Amino acid sequence: MAHGYTTQGSWFIDAAGRHTLLRGVNFGGSTKVPYQPDGATHRPIDLAGARDVSFIGRPAPLDEVDRHLDRVAHWGFDVLRLLVTWEAIEHAGPGEHDEPYLDYVREIVRRASERDLLVFVDPHQDCWSRFSGGDGAPLWTFELAGLVPERFVPAGQALLDDFDWPANNQRVAAATMWTLFFGGDTFCEELAGVQGELQSRYLASIAAVAERVRDLDNVLGYDSLNEPSTGYIGKAKRLLKGTRFMMRVKDDFTPWSPIEYLAAGDGHSIERDGRVLNPEGLSVWRAGCPWRRAGVWDLDAAGVPVLASESYFKARDGREVDPWGEFMEPFIRRFRDEMRSVHPGCFVFVEGEPLQRGMAWDDPDPLIVNASHWYDVMTLSTRQFDPNGYHALSGETLGGVDAIAEEFVAQLTGFTDHSREHMSNRPLLLGEFGIPYEMNGGAAYRTGDYSTQRLALEANYRALDTLFVHGTQWSYTADNTHELGDQWNHEDLSIFSVSDIPSDATPDDLDAGGRAVEGFCRPYVRHAAGTPTRMIFDPALAVFQLDLDVDRSVAAPTVVYVPRIHFGTEPAIEVSDGGVNVHEQRLEWAHSSGGAQRLRIARA
Repeated sequence: MAHGYTTQGSWFIDAAGRHTLLRGVNFGGSTKVPYQPDGATHRPIDLAGARDVSFIGRPAPLDEVDRHLDRVAHWGFDVLRLLVTWEAIEHAGPGEHDEPYLDYVREIVRRASERDLLVFVDPHQDCWSRFSGGDGAPLWTFELAGLVPERFVPAGQALLDDFDWPANNQRVAAATMWTLFFGGDTFCEELAGVQGELQSRYLASIAAVAERVRDLDNVLGYDSLNEPSTGYIGKAKRLLKGTRFMMRVKDDFTPWSPIEYLAAGDGHSIERDGRVLNPEGLSVWRAGCPWRRAGVWDLDAAGVPVLASESYFKARDGREVDPWGEFMEPFIRRFRDEMRSVHPGCFVFVEGEPLQRGMAWDDPDPLIVNASHWYDVMTLSTRQFDPNGYHALSGETLGGVDAIAEEFVAQLTGFTDHSREHMSNRPLLLGEFGIPYEMNGGAAYRTGDYSTQRLALEANYRALDTLFVHGTQWSYTADNTHELGDQWNHEDLSIFSVSDIPSDATPDDLDAGGRAVEGFCRPYVRHAAGTPTRMIFDPALAVFQLDLDVDRSVAAPTVVYVPRIHFGTEPAIEVSDGGVNVHEQRLEWAHSSGGAQRLRIARA
């Protein structure tokens, strides 16, 4: 195990035996789309050239990446969640891996190691593929299912470059592919074998990445699969109700339901409330809808789509289906075995369906991490944030960062409790959390005032600090601009933007381009010679306090990140015992006795 880490309860433990808190960033948002030709979602999608693309240059071209990595390290992050996509690896066809791209990924990881940045690889996807409104899988995967991607958009089965991109998981293209990926052999007899083919090709692609980077000591491991969906599996009456996820634009139209999408996908024009779904009557299937032939849905005498079998995806053999335990967990165990056969001792960062409550892991494996995602849903979905009038999920209106942070602590406590009680007490590392920077109608872009974003970040990070939760913020996008955001589906969550680099910035200004840097660039304990019991940072007073139960059997010092942006070059430091040394925003605290100890840092 070259990386030298293991786990103990909710903590990572380094090779010196220190409790380690991982705080990092996703690198980066535009990695979801090709670099050549530019696949940013505001551009027309090229189906004909889909096999002849290159992702070399995502997350950044090699001649620019050093600067970005320097900035990430300067801001105190100690780990990268490095995005790759299945399409980037295997776009040319089944079994045809893009070897130059794999070399490029290795070079990114190697350069991260030069800056003492740990890495875990994130095979990223959203809504299955960019051809179904998200990113991830290659175009040729649809061919295995008998789907015709050229018809997805006119048939209403994919919205491209859409703010409410998560809704694509309700449409036929993405929902079908997810159902086949996890449970095709169970639920679609006529497409038996597709499940095995899809999973095997995916596993082989990520294993190819592991083969390239396994000898690099900074590689912790691999995420199982970003935000997977179970498609139709486990759903019954939910197929009758459409859902809107992002609410930036008010629309009183009741969203189309999955059952209406199924009928439209089979070539029927569906009319409701003055709107028409699939007005051209195009079928997205080469040979008709297998779900209709299986008895899932039909049309009534009036031509209205109906659910013909309410229990089809919900129950099997007289018992209710468990989407996680029967379909997702077996895949993740297979993923673990495959990755460990290539990269022994690697961590596996486990993800289930977002907000899924059934995720469980009954296994003593110490190299498993609960990599669930958490966002302030109210801010993310509405793109609005008012620190003096925050509308919480509970329906309450809260005022002030203290109250908002308490709300977030309550939400995250549910995550930490779940990890302890249902995930074999493995560490919780939030694979994603973050804020939209274009919030409040992009006011900060017009004024240059990111104070609202800074307060939103303060509430997020205070919750993580209170619970000692590990996390990788979404995201650092090297080519973010105010106009185009993260180059994908109108997202704009990057902590860096080209548009925010001052015209008079000097080459050595690593803060140039950072947005609300004071909000995410915060002091924290990286390695503790013992167990941290309390960590508090007050940015208004520029005071940080760490309480620690020191273990004298650990010989290495406690290490704390001390950002100059908050404390200047000569902070005032107090310790209850031992001695400290500060160099390049890094504080080392050597302990002379065990037990309860305290560190206090303030701006001089």
